[in-house]
Amino acid sequence: MKDDDMPLEMPKVEADAEASINRLEDLVGYHLRRASVFDLQGAVPALDPANTRPVPMSVLLSIVEMPGISSADICRALGMQRANIVSILADLEERGLFLREADSSDQRIQRLFPTRRGEEEAARWLALIAEHERSMLCRLSAAEQKELRRLLAKIWQEDGPKLG
Repeated sequence: MKDDDMPLEMPKVEADAEASINRLEDLVGYHLRRASVFDLQGAVPALDPANTRPVPMSVLLSIVEMPGISSADICRALGMQRANIVSILADLEERGLFLREADSSDQRIQRLFPTRRGEEEAARWLALIAEHERSMLCRLSAAEQKELRRLLAKIWQEDGPKLG
């Protein structure tokens, strides 16, 4: 194709696609989603040696950090649906990572307590994910990492603006 055969403008389809991407880049949710996908692409393989995934890790860490927590409390803390925690708890319990005890004041509530093995596994899983995060965040200074965590928490914490 000769130079005078080249289009002077970007074809409309390409221009529309570029404009759409530019509009997407103005959306915070777009960046949050991209960052989340980027994180999971590293977090999942990072946890492979432990035969776990990010959500079960978060559930176990909740039990270790708050011994006696209930499954309903974990769901509230992690923003999970109650139906989704059942199979996760079954797997963690089968692996011997926590024990259930009936609540002394309400027998319908089961309190979850980590076993020694659960505490050890949680520490190992946390070390695996911490290495992934160090790698993922290496382009940010320590101050920028702290600010990123602060700003993200400000968006999702319950005392933030109410929607709807």
